[in-house]
Amino acid sequence: MATSQTDATDLTGQSEEDPHTQSEGHLSNGFDAALLSKRLAKRGGPGAKAAKRAELRDAPKPKGKAAAKPKVARTWNDPSGEPRVDAAALDFTEDKPSDVESETVADFSKLSLIDVAEEVVFDDVEEEATGASGAAKKPAATGFLSSLVRSMGVSVAGTSSLTREDIASARTALKTKLMERNVAEEIAEKVCESVAAGLEGRRLGSFTRVSTVVREAVEAALTRILTPKRSIDVLRGVREAKARGRPYTIVFVGVNGVGKSTNLAKVAYWLRQNGASVMIAACDTFRSGAVEQLKTHCARLGVPLFERGYEKDPAKVAAEAAKAAARAGTDVLLVDTAGRMQDNEPLMRALSNLISLNAPDLVLFVGEALVGNDAVDQLTKFNRRLADLSPGPNPHLIDGIVLTKFDTIDDKVGAALSMVYTSGAPIVFVGCGQTYVDLKRLHVKSIVAALLK
Repeated sequence: MATSQTDATDLTGQSEEDPHTQSEGHLSNGFDAALLSKRLAKRGGPGAKAAKRAELRDAPKPKGKAAAKPKVARTWNDPSGEPRVDAAALDFTEDKPSDVESETVADFSKLSLIDVAEEVVFDDVEEEATGASGAAKKPAATGFLSSLVRSMGVSVAGTSSLTREDIASARTALKTKLMERNVAEEIAEKVCESVAAGLEGRRLGSFTRVSTVVREAVEAALTRILTPKRSIDVLRGVREAKARGRPYTIVFVGVNGVGKSTNLAKVAYWLRQNGASVMIAACDTFRSGAVEQLKTHCARLGVPLFERGYEKDPAKVAAEAAKAAARAGTDVLLVDTAGRMQDNEPLMRALSNLISLNAPDLVLFVGEALVGNDAVDQLTKFNRRLADLSPGPNPHLIDGIVLTKFDTIDDKVGAALSMVYTSGAPIVFVGCGQTYVDLKRLHVKSIVAALLK
């Protein structure tokens, strides 16, 4: 059957009388392929899907704001769906420029808590008011100190002296209270013996508060325990070493994760506030990021850092740092060491070698107040290992203690008492926060107030 002119026009999109207007780009064997595809897509049928795909493919692409956004490759191992950070951005090797300059410089106008007088308030003091007639009112306090006084069978004042029988029940109650505060049993017993000895035979005057007498007896016993066999005055030591033309060296040791580097930075802040120049030696050549952490602290504190990277002998790094500090005329060299468990003999031997080779002025053990009497075990074994593994005949043991996270333990302060009693080393500093100013001295009255809380 002959094809009519109308049908030819429908299929080709052009009239037979106007062949010159046909576009070569749209004709295939005399037909307009694009128009044919549209017709097939509208009709449906076997070729409809293919025709639809061809129509979408040949459609003009939008330009400008209407243009489609380019596809972003999906990061399959990132659950957030965000593009993965370029590995180059995470490269902090020494050939990359450091960005520690952007860190905020420490504000030295804020006084370290070491130099701030601490006011101790006993919240359990027995209110014993005596009237003009000498008659005493009943105690107003209801806490432990008041219950301890009442258990002694003495109200306020009297003519008779305190006997051992008067003190017996109070002694038992005091021992239990101390052990609840993390004081080791042996030490709690000695404190109670000392308190009983101080109270026995004591005659109370008419205007004497019994709670005050008991508190003073406990304070005297704790003072005897917390008073160090060796007095440590860091600033005086710094001045004496400077007079001899050498830096005063402090080595910080301890187990992993107790805050050695952080509290070293706090000590550096305090020393700078007191006019001493400081250099920090990065002798933790094992833990990843240890050197970078100290770089940040040094940038904020404005002190130089001596470091030799990782996988170096820490004893030799400390020795080189001491020479560099002496050449620079630095007053104090603070040596940061890697954390290690007290039972790890190779690492303890390396630490003993560092101390023996460099002969520091002060070796400070950094321990957590949070772990309670575990810190006592760590300190005891550290001392024993330093003595047993020392390459020389006269080992340098731990001189003092830095007790960290003291602000997290509330009234569980017994570990401090146990550490001092066991080692004979004083608590030189107490960490009580996360800023540079959060470093205190240990005050006996604060310990007494916490124990009797």
